Amino acid sequence: MPDFPKPPEPRANLALPSKSGVIAHIEEREAALKLQAQELAELERKLHERQELQEARHHELEEKGRAVTEGELLLKSHRQQHQKQLAQLKEQNELAALRDELDQREDDVVKKEAFLKQTEKRLNEQLSTREQDLLKREAWVSAEYDKAVLNQSRRLQAIVFTDVVSYSALMQADESRTIRLVAADLQRMQTEGKAQGGMLINTMGDGMVMIFPSAIQAVRFSLAMQRTFNRVMEGAGLRHRFGVHIADVALLPDGGIAGDGVNIASRLEAKAPAGGICVSEVVFFIVKGKLPLPPSSVESIALKNITEPVAVYKYTPEVINQMPDGSGSIPPQAIPPEEERTAPPFAFALPSGPGGSRSPLPG
Repeated sequence: MPDFPKPPEPRANLALPSKSGVIAHIEEREAALKLQAQELAELERKLHERQELQEARHHELEEKGRAVTEGELLLKSHRQQHQKQLAQLKEQNELAALRDELDQREDDVVKKEAFLKQTEKRLNEQLSTREQDLLKREAWVSAEYDKAVLNQSRRLQAIVFTDVVSYSALMQADESRTIRLVAADLQRMQTEGKAQGGMLINTMGDGMVMIFPSAIQAVRFSLAMQRTFNRVMEGAGLRHRFGVHIADVALLPDGGIAGDGVNIASRLEAKAPAGGICVSEVVFFIVKGKLPLPPSSVESIALKNITEPVAVYKYTPEVINQMPDGSGSIPPQAIPPEEERTAPPFAFALPSGPGGSRSPLPG
C-alpha cells in the first residue's frame, strides 16, 4: 500500500499579541534602531575625525621628513664647507709656519752676516796689529843695525824669536789672564834658555828674542819649550811660534843685536805653524843627525825686505810631540867641541828694567 503522509499534528492555539503591544514593540525597536543609527553616525563622525587627524599627522610627518632630509643635506653641505674651511685654515697655518721659518732663517742669515762682518773686522784689526808689530820689529832691527855699524862688533849666533798665537784676540777676550799667562811663559822660557846656554836679548810684549852659542842648543831649547807649551795647551794654556836661524849678528853696546839674520829669524817665527817651529835650512843641516829632527819638506819662502828667498823647514806640534824627548838642559861647557858652531855668548852689561827683567822693545 502506498505510504501516505501523516496528517499534521494539531497546533496549539497561539495567542496573538494585541495591536497596542505590537505598536509599542515596534516603537521600541524603532527607538533602538534610531539610537543605534545615532551611535553609528557618531562613530562614523569620530572615525572621520580620526581619519582626518591621521591624514594631518601623516602630512605633518611628511613635512618633518622633508625637513629632516633638507636638514641632512644642509648639514652635509655645512660639513663640507667646514672641511674646506679647515683645509684652508690648515694651509694658512702651514703658510704661516713656513713664513715664520723663512723669517727665522732670514734673521739667522742676517745674524751670520753680522757675525762674519764682525769676525772679518776683528781679523783685519788683528792682521793690521800683526803687521804693525812686524813693522815695529823691522824698525827696531834697522835701528839696531844702524847702531851696530858704528861699533862693528860681530859674532856668529843662533837666534830664536818667539811670540804668542792670536795674541791680540786673547788680549781682547781676557786681558788680565793673557798678561798673566804670557808673563809666566816668558819667565819659563828665560829660565830654560839660560839652562840651555842661551841669553835673553829682549822681550816684545808677547814674545822674546834669545841668542845661543850653537844651533843645537837653540833647537833643543825650542823643542823643549814647544813640548811643554803644547802639553799645557790642553789645559787652556797659550800656543807659541818659534823661529830659529843662525847668522853673523852685530853686537850692540846696550846688549842688543842687529843684522839681516835677526830680521830673517823674526820672519821665520811669523811663518811657523801654531805650536810649532820654523828653522832655516842652515840650522837644519847643522843639527841634522845630532838632534832627533825627522825629515821635513823644504820650502823656499820669500820674506819681506829680504832679497833672496830663504829655505825653511816647518815642524807642527804633532810632529814635535812624536819626537824622542832628548831636549834636557845641558850646560854650555858639556857640549862637545865638534858640536860647537859659534863662540860662547858675548858678555857685557845688560840694561834691566824693574824686577831685573829686560826692557821691552819700543812700541
